[in-house]
Amino acid sequence: MKKQIFRFYPAFINFYTVWMLYLLFFATFRESPDQTFNIKTIPFETIDEYFFNVIHYDKLEFFKNILGNIILFVPYGFLGILYPKLNKIEWLFPSFFVVINIIEFSQFYFKRGFADIDDIILNTFGVVLGFVIYKSFFYIKGR
Repeated sequence: MKKQIFRFYPAFINFYTVWMLYLLFFATFRESPDQTFNIKTIPFETIDEYFFNVIHYDKLEFFKNILGNIILFVPYGFLGILYPKLNKIEWLFPSFFVVINIIEFSQFYFKRGFADIDDIILNTFGVVLGFVIYKSFFYIKGR
């Protein structure tokens, strides 16, 4: 079963990345005159807002934002399958961190969303979680 997962991962991650870019740039925010786009630079501000305010009146929004930002990036923790250098957290973490920053600030620049440090934290946590799952359950020695 492990080898089947490894065999289909390259096609999966390519389609998944195209879908994620669609979600991040075209399905999230639409440009409107009353929509303000900004950069949120205070760590855990949005996370605190969701934990202490939003969860009390809108659990679906909490799950979409907090858990979605984590879960949707778990597959990128498996990138060591394609790129042997990314089998080490010291390569995967900074590589992903740079890429997710570029994506977040591109959303702001192109007025497709906010550049939010909390999204970067949650997305990076999702990749690290995926890496731990990959190393714990699926990693085949000698690959």
